[in-house]
Amino acid sequence: MPTLTDLAAWLGRRLQERESVWRPAPSQDAPQVRRLVLALEPGDLPPTPPPGEGGALFVHRAFRLGKRWPAWPVLTSHDGFDRALTTGENPALAARLGWAAPRTLHWKGAVTGMVADPGLSWPDLIKRLDSEFGGHEALIAPADPGAAARVAVMNAMRPELLREVHAQGIGVYVTGQLRPGAVDTARDLGLGVVALGHRRSEVWGLHQLARELRADFPELETTVAATSDPS
Repeated sequence: MPTLTDLAAWLGRRLQERESVWRPAPSQDAPQVRRLVLALEPGDLPPTPPPGEGGALFVHRAFRLGKRWPAWPVLTSHDGFDRALTTGENPALAARLGWAAPRTLHWKGAVTGMVADPGLSWPDLIKRLDSEFGGHEALIAPADPGAAARVAVMNAMRPELLREVHAQGIGVYVTGQLRPGAVDTARDLGLGVVALGHRRSEVWGLHQLARELRADFPELETTVAATSDPS
């Protein structure tokens, strides 16, 4: 059974966070954790925790937690979670989608996403993404929907990024939110755009985090609060 310290260390390695403990256990000990409830927002949690001992929370935006569930220790990750488990360079997502050998995409010296060749037409790509994420927020069809396009999964959507990926032979741009200021550029370039939705991509990340924790700590019970897993 993992302790709170074990889980904090695991999160630090996986998400590259220096400090993962938002609220320590009420005692000075490192308690064993039998049940971990994961949530994006404190508002996703029920008013009271489930009965029993050995519970802990993971809350993505823990700074909004206040005094909820005061007896439960709290783990958190904000920037590291967004970098590793949403849109951007996300090898776990590529593996779930069956995309082999994704490569990192850099822009102006920073990692902005990943590139893969799934070998799917536009309709088949949308079907696969919808199956994994449970839907999407917005679409812009590419100039050639029947072609098997190279895909970039990106952590932002700006005109200059669209032009950069287009210059690299990429035909579809997958991101979290559709940015109105970049729509005309996408259409002018003939790029397909899939905006998954900011919250939808975070929900996927939360479920992926739970899957990885269960794999490494088989005795740990995980519950994702107030969301459903499309997979």
